[in-house]
Amino acid sequence: MIARILETSVSRLRHLIEGAQWIVPFTGAGISTECGIPDFRSPGGLWTKNRPIPFDAFIASRDMRDEAWRRRFAMDENFALAKPGRGHRALACLYRAGKIPGLVTQNIDNLHQVSGIAPDDVVELHGNTTYALCLDCAERYELDWVREKFEAAGQHAPDCACGGYIKTATVSFGQAMPAAAMERAEQLTKRCDLFLAIGSSLV
Repeated sequence: MIARILETSVSRLRHLIEGAQWIVPFTGAGISTECGIPDFRSPGGLWTKNRPIPFDAFIASRDMRDEAWRRRFAMDENFALAKPGRGHRALACLYRAGKIPGLVTQNIDNLHQVSGIAPDDVVELHGNTTYALCLDCAERYELDWVREKFEAAGQHAPDCACGGYIKTATVSFGQAMPAAAMERAEQLTKRCDLFLAIGSSLV
């Protein structure tokens, strides 16, 4: 019975994809868990082990900035070893076929770009954890450089040459959502004739 329902669902999805001209996928953490990237909210997820560090705490406290970078570097192996999974590869195929003009994601792992979707066509609502930015001047920093400075300073977060704080290019609790990405996501969504939510409950 379950196999029959699954077969019917897959057939229906295939029909929708074949008939659509403009498909916009919206992806969440669920598409990356099989790639070794833990999600945040589920049992055993990152937030069950460590409470998130809010943006205002990151700004206000050097200890919190140091802790944020300790946590990020502790996750290095997960992100460094992760490769695009079946879902990423399937979406990349649709992208190459001209079905997907842009993809909207909550994910910060860069796996859609690695799968073959051009970075300019990946709309990252929550940013990207594979590099860092100065919060003041927006200078980009690679994580290897940040880690070298962090460890050389006895596990203290480095600051930008302009004096600003360096943070992974992700959106923290209490931090403003990226206006340009939100606007582009809305534009893509309004123009699509098929919207696919993958790996997200949309909650």
